[in-house]
Amino acid sequence: MRSSGKIYLLNIALTSSVFIAISLVMGFIPFGDNTMLTIDLGQQYIDFYSLFRDTVFNDPSQLFYSFEKAFGGEMLGLWAYYLLSPFNLIFLLFPESELGLAVTLISYLKLIAASTSFLYLIRQKYQIESIPAMLFSQCYTFMSYSMVYLLNIMWLDGLVLLPLIVLGLNKSILRKQNKLYIMSLALLLMANYYIGYMVCIFLAFYTIYEIVETQEKVNLKESLIKYLLFLKNSIIAALIAGVVLLPTFYSLTQNKGSYMTFEINWETAHSLKDIASKLFIGSFSFDEMSSGSPNLYAGMIVFLMVLLYFFNKKIKLIDKLVSLSIFLIFYLSFHFEILDKLWHGGQFPIWYHFRFSFVTSFFLLMLAVKAFKLQPKLIPTYQLVLACITIFAFSIYYYLYNEYEFLNSINIFVSLLVVLTLIIVIQLDFLDKSLRYTLLLAIVTVELTANATLILGDLNYVVDSKFRDYVTTLDDSLTNIRHGNDDFYRINKTFQRTKDEAMFTHYNGLDHFGSTIEAHVPELFGYLGLPDGNGFVTYTNGTLFTDDFFNVKYHIEPTDDSANHTLDHEYVLYPRATDLDNKSYPIYTQNNRYLIRENEERFGLAIEVSPSISDTTDSFVQHQPIYNQELLLKLIDFQGSGDAYFEERELKDGSYHNVEVTSVGDGDYLTYEVIDPTINEAYFEFEFATDSENPYYFTLPSQYDDENVSLSLNGQRYRFYTPFRRRQITNASYQTIDDSQVLSVKLLEDSLSANLVSLYEFDENRFNDLVASKQDQLFEVSLFSQNYIEGTITTIQDEGYLLFTIPFDSQWEITVNGKNVEPEAVLNDTLMAIPITAGEHNISLKYFPRSIWFGLASSITGLMLFIGSEFYISRQKKKND
Repeated sequence: MRSSGKIYLLNIALTSSVFIAISLVMGFIPFGDNTMLTIDLGQQYIDFYSLFRDTVFNDPSQLFYSFEKAFGGEMLGLWAYYLLSPFNLIFLLFPESELGLAVTLISYLKLIAASTSFLYLIRQKYQIESIPAMLFSQCYTFMSYSMVYLLNIMWLDGLVLLPLIVLGLNKSILRKQNKLYIMSLALLLMANYYIGYMVCIFLAFYTIYEIVETQEKVNLKESLIKYLLFLKNSIIAALIAGVVLLPTFYSLTQNKGSYMTFEINWETAHSLKDIASKLFIGSFSFDEMSSGSPNLYAGMIVFLMVLLYFFNKKIKLIDKLVSLSIFLIFYLSFHFEILDKLWHGGQFPIWYHFRFSFVTSFFLLMLAVKAFKLQPKLIPTYQLVLACITIFAFSIYYYLYNEYEFLNSINIFVSLLVVLTLIIVIQLDFLDKSLRYTLLLAIVTVELTANATLILGDLNYVVDSKFRDYVTTLDDSLTNIRHGNDDFYRINKTFQRTKDEAMFTHYNGLDHFGSTIEAHVPELFGYLGLPDGNGFVTYTNGTLFTDDFFNVKYHIEPTDDSANHTLDHEYVLYPRATDLDNKSYPIYTQNNRYLIRENEERFGLAIEVSPSISDTTDSFVQHQPIYNQELLLKLIDFQGSGDAYFEERELKDGSYHNVEVTSVGDGDYLTYEVIDPTINEAYFEFEFATDSENPYYFTLPSQYDDENVSLSLNGQRYRFYTPFRRRQITNASYQTIDDSQVLSVKLLEDSLSANLVSLYEFDENRFNDLVASKQDQLFEVSLFSQNYIEGTITTIQDEGYLLFTIPFDSQWEITVNGKNVEPEAVLNDTLMAIPITAGEHNISLKYFPRSIWFGLASSITGLMLFIGSEFYISRQKKKND
């Protein structure tokens, strides 16, 4: 076997050994019972991977649209952000119950691919020797960024392709060989446009370094020509990726992009001290996930070699100056929020700050490799002294002035010890070079393994046996209640492991958590008093009205003694919110752990409403969920009296225990203070009477969450979903006549400022009469797929409207009796409606994102330009020959 091939096999073996060692320590399957599912990987992505399988094997229409996403949503954006990695094809080889194992395998393969591509880059670019090449390849593969963001598995494609892109850039600049650069950049932009965008920003200034590095003397004209070549090739790559980029751009305008604001301010994020603190071994804690400084550590040898890079006389001064300029760009990007926002597409990330910092570590590694390549056999004494002084001063400073939870004296001492050991080994010139290199490789491998386990050990992981039990139990519960292709309804469950389980077990639900959720979906939930946030919605506490409005036919909930029938290796089912009015629905089936209730009469997917829905005066109001539900009821009950279905009832102040009100604001916004913090409990109470068996509902203020209050109702724990950002409607009572009910609010912090709780009674009998009166005027679905629906409805108004419980999206094409009808955005642009006349109507809805055609045109144009460019270069070379 050729020696050049052996090095890649040895590198794969070494990377595999490190990964297996980490997996053994962490107990990752198949070496233990922990999956790698943690945070978003366990709460989002795993469900998307099941949807990926289902789309390929069963329902390709989900590529465009899915009712498994909240109560409906476009899917191209989700696919582009999460699911287009070629590695995801491996999920097709595993059953859904084994997707946790598939995640382990794909994580491993992506690290192997990243290690191999970086090894290939530095071998091709710097002709570095085999063992040092393996050493720096391991540094790249197991740098802190890779380990911290290992859970964001879709971002790892950037680590795989970045070395190939940079090698392609080098070949393009040196020899006008453009294929590798264009195709690898296009592939990254298609596999994950988000990371691809960050790489493009990096390339915009790294290319200058690459050009300068290849020149013996700076030639401005030649540099400009080469930079223009880089721009041309980058544009061609982006055009080729247009089939993904253009539909994704449209999707962004409907979700994350709608939140985008760009104000020029120079607020700071992190100081140089914060940034440099991440250069030590194990410099990470869980809290860093949400708001920490960039993860830059890539091995102490990288730190050492970057210092020596600037001392090395063989490296041109201009190279060093450009490198310092690039470091300045990185520093400013970490320091100023406006530049950080630019790297993230105009938005501050929710958790996982500085997602682009892998390019900083990459650049550090490239300088380190070059310094190692050009380093003399022994480090000159003056360089050694300067490096040691710098490293000692750096370590002592953080030891004396440490203010970081993730740093301690052990981190600092071990990091310093590793650097000194590396210096000693490098200086052992009496040893055979191969032996010295092998010792360096061993030290760095142990160091990187330790760093990885320290980082990964700070996270919690889903236990495989519990995961398997949960998804199996949920799938079993759905076996006989999923609808076929000739009906449509939604299913809700009161227990929840994630908000995307509809995608894992393939039913039409109401929850969703993801970066590509349409902005008006959480807006609608917020208006109706349901929990929402920028990236999620969850249907934990619907009213009897919203159950029927969203066409929820089945409710799945844990039995009262479900925990008693759950074994240690099984997942305990528990309700996320107290949901009392579910008892209005008869039990359809049950076992020891869960029961299913059936809501037999509902409003369907579409309901005839008053034409006043088209008036801007009929709009939702922020923080008024009861008013907004009443508005919908009025529109549906267009023949009714107009009387309210919800009536406010008195909620009296009860007793105060170790709490006092210190401020009353405008009368509705109170500040509560704990009188004596040394006493265990501090709480206040609301008292109310229920003089009918109707459902009663609280509206809880948005300031309540499970970190500042704990609620109980009549002495029993009262569950409510948090966090939420607007007033939330929750169950207070059902089928209970009692003149002395008590809601207790226990303070978990020393003070609380919040609006008051309100109480409403809902007229159930009158509402049931309304639902019954609509059963002959329902939209009867005769054909259903995720992006195409047919059905019939009989309407009674000469000039009415048909309101769909589908988020408004202009890409829907609707026909009524064969004639096209333009959908209208109604109710604060949250829902979709069409005008309709009296009579029987055949209605069809088809969803197809027209931006795909523009994307295809872009890709064809890019491929033609690429082929034409390559043909021209080939002709020119033949002429020159």
